[in-house]
Amino acid sequence: MWSESTWLRARLSILMFFQFFVWASWSVPIGTYGPMSLGLTGGEMGWIFSTTAIAAIVSPLFVGYVADRLFATQHVLAALHVIGGVCMILAGFSGSFGFLFAFLLISTLAFMPTLALANSLTFRNIEDSALFPRIALFGTIGWIVSGFIVGIVLGERSPAFLYLAGLIELLLAGYVLTLPHTPPQKKEDAGKGDFLGLSALQLLRDPEFLLFTVCAFLIGIPAVYYFVSCNLYLSQINAPAPTAVMTLGQVGEILVMAAMPVFIARFGLKKVLAVGMIVWAIRYLLFATLNFPITILAISIHGFCYVFVYVGAYIFVDTKAPRDMRASAQSFISFLMLGVAWLLGANLAGKTNDLYPPKISAVTAELIRTEAIPADYKVPAWNELLAKYDGNKDGALEEDEFRAGTVEEKDAERTARRQAEALLGKISALSPPRTRAAIRAAVNGKFHVTAEDYAAIQRNDWQNIWLWPAIASLLVAVIFYLGIQERKDGNEGGASRSGEAAPAPGEAPPAAPQQPETQQQQPERQPPPLTQTQQQPPETPPAPDEAGPPA
Repeated sequence: MWSESTWLRARLSILMFFQFFVWASWSVPIGTYGPMSLGLTGGEMGWIFSTTAIAAIVSPLFVGYVADRLFATQHVLAALHVIGGVCMILAGFSGSFGFLFAFLLISTLAFMPTLALANSLTFRNIEDSALFPRIALFGTIGWIVSGFIVGIVLGERSPAFLYLAGLIELLLAGYVLTLPHTPPQKKEDAGKGDFLGLSALQLLRDPEFLLFTVCAFLIGIPAVYYFVSCNLYLSQINAPAPTAVMTLGQVGEILVMAAMPVFIARFGLKKVLAVGMIVWAIRYLLFATLNFPITILAISIHGFCYVFVYVGAYIFVDTKAPRDMRASAQSFISFLMLGVAWLLGANLAGKTNDLYPPKISAVTAELIRTEAIPADYKVPAWNELLAKYDGNKDGALEEDEFRAGTVEEKDAERTARRQAEALLGKISALSPPRTRAAIRAAVNGKFHVTAEDYAAIQRNDWQNIWLWPAIASLLVAVIFYLGIQERKDGNEGGASRSGEAAPAPGEAPPAAPQQPETQQQQPERQPPPLTQTQQQPPETPPAPDEAGPPA
């Protein structure tokens, strides 16, 4: 029989599981659903992903001044999940950008505060805060499970994942009411707080902290490209179950999180941060190959990107800020990385996707101008064309196969055949010959289109898209690395509390720490901008009112 405390931990673990199950269910596949099912532009998708950033900026104010002081935590959680769940379902019925954005914004404004509230409820009901990592781990598991359900069962092209997220959130609203009663904190216990961390601005007088803050903010901008564009990228290169494939990042995340103390002890925290920034650049260059096995590698190193940068940033703040200013400093860096940087990064990523659209857009525009196809023409799927016109069953479409219309062919069928012929002719002209048959057809002035030709013409120019965040990440990494080289703290091995400045000449060296505190401010998760999964802190859990970036 389970003890009462064990049973309570299990119930709180279920809470964490479904908190992040809900978040992952929609935030990952929406990257494909918006452009490929609703026809949203990159700029519009930038605003769709910005809903998380907007909510991340607003939610600390709500949690700090209303939710955690006036009402019982479980009641606030239930009310917010009802609002979020209903709006998520309504988002699934939305067929335009305006309605989708509005419902997702309301839903995220309701959902984001529940992350900190769920953590607060957990901390206030467990007997030992050191148990939190085991409970928090179920958030990562929930993220992974939702990825497999959406990626393998539901897919990214239908709004079913939005309905799933909404339904689970409504069920979660009922579940939280079964959790222990957690009354609001007394005003004297809650304190006034500094939820945007503005009082930490005085720390910027330290050149090292200023360098770190600027670089943490700047690296947060290209980092969002992954959350905005990766799912769409995987869909366009015909990767199987893109949402499920992306869960490999969370698996790597868990492994790197477990090894984080070793990396810090061996190389020093500042070098770990610099390596994390460089790895962001490397993964984007790997994506630019458009090679699926290499793309799997790029996703698998997500742990080094996310943990080294985001988690490392929170640990660095903990080492640099005075004890009485750590909460404000953590809020400040969260505000920059998860709020402002995510907002800018999401919109820049969307605009970048618009700069390099699929070539099919130019093809159809030209055919519409010449009246070869109507303005409302919908490009058919490749398998649909093969089923109709691949007479020799070789898996390719040739011009001669479109010349053999039957006498019984109806006018509508004849029109569709001629439109498809015009479309394939343009595609063939833009595609390099990949086979002997294609070369032979080109010599004879005829078209020959393969599945690869048809797929390539309908995907964004990802090589150029990924190049932008790769260059940006590399520049930030170089700036940060050169900066820390100029301000070495004299500890080459990095075994001590790396990140703390060396004492000035004439000053007494700092006392040896009783216990490394670099683990105390591990972010729980809040993003993607972020991000996207629940992290397991290396040693001790974060404060209950903090939130970390999405994994």
